Amino acid sequence: MRILVLAIISFALTITVVACSSNDDDDVEIEPTPTAVVTLTPEPTATPEPTPSPEPTATATATATPEPTPEPTATVEPTPEPTPESEHRSTLTGEPVDEPPLRPIAVRIDNSPQARPHTGLVEADLIYESPTEAGITRFLALYQTSAPEVVGPARSARLMDVDVAPMHDAALAYSGASIGVQDRLWQRGLPLLVLEGNASSAAWRDNSRSAPHNLFTSIPALREVADSQGWNRLAENTPFTFGDTPDGGVAGAGVDIPFASGSVEFRFNEETDSYDRIVGGVEARDAVTDEIVSPRNVVVIWAPFFVGDIAPNTRGEVSNDVDLYGSGNAWVLRNGERYEVEWRRDEQSDPFRFYDQSSGEEISLAEGKTWINLLPLDMSAQAVD
Repeated sequence: MRILVLAIISFALTITVVACSSNDDDDVEIEPTPTAVVTLTPEPTATPEPTPSPEPTATATATATPEPTPEPTATVEPTPEPTPESEHRSTLTGEPVDEPPLRPIAVRIDNSPQARPHTGLVEADLIYESPTEAGITRFLALYQTSAPEVVGPARSARLMDVDVAPMHDAALAYSGASIGVQDRLWQRGLPLLVLEGNASSAAWRDNSRSAPHNLFTSIPALREVADSQGWNRLAENTPFTFGDTPDGGVAGAGVDIPFASGSVEFRFNEETDSYDRIVGGVEARDAVTDEIVSPRNVVVIWAPFFVGDIAPNTRGEVSNDVDLYGSGNAWVLRNGERYEVEWRRDEQSDPFRFYDQSSGEEISLAEGKTWINLLPLDMSAQAVD
């Protein structure tokens, strides 16, 4: 733009000078006025400063906001479905069992001082204790829900077995019997497992003990013998009545029974809800496991004892018998309570039933092991409150 303006001014000055020359009438020679030549030096063109490249604008990178770390959630275990209770129950304990129960095996067991401590007695489902002719007691131990490999010491049968074994549909295992007792057992048609006879494969003597207190047997081995005879079938006996703790009881911490073979005590154990057995001041414990004998139920039954007829008898042998038909007085101890009851039994296959002497209501047993003490009518027992 500057160059164009300067050019226009130069051109105008030239026009003016020419015009003045042409209008002058005098012949005066005019010296030409030197024309100022204006040389236009072009201003240096400013070299454009390089446009600074814009600093790259920091582009904000979108950073994902970190999600808060979730607190670990406690794994909620699914509530397990309650296991349906088995439809099968032991006919001796009333407890649920996985399979239909087999008929019990009853074993005659020695209780003289030389026979203690016993083996396998703690696993019996039901035990009867009764005095023999000399006042020393023996046991009839019945097994259904357990099968200990060692049981004993075993001894000979007595007349009361003729009634008690069929009451529970049991096969009877024993060392032997007098001629008269053996004859009565045969007459009753009981399944008999004679440990020194047809069941000798299921018996042995422990030489660390003196005879006759050293004969032992095995429940699994006895079942094999019973199976070979066709006797190891399902149980067909009527069970006791089992149920919740009845009304009408009084505090029953235990009972003392003065048997000739040693004073017997049963003491209620609140932790196990059962009655620990003590003989002559010594806890009755298993010879192998050291577990204490402690049934859920303790029953004391008074019944008529008598010397039974065991003819033919060529050796002057006698055998105690007991009348377990009809009714009589009894105590039932369960769950720390004692009940004064009347026992009743009418038929050979009937189990004992117990009825409260005041209300007449039936008194049930607690599910579990039971110990029944059979006492002569003239024998006393002491209740412990």
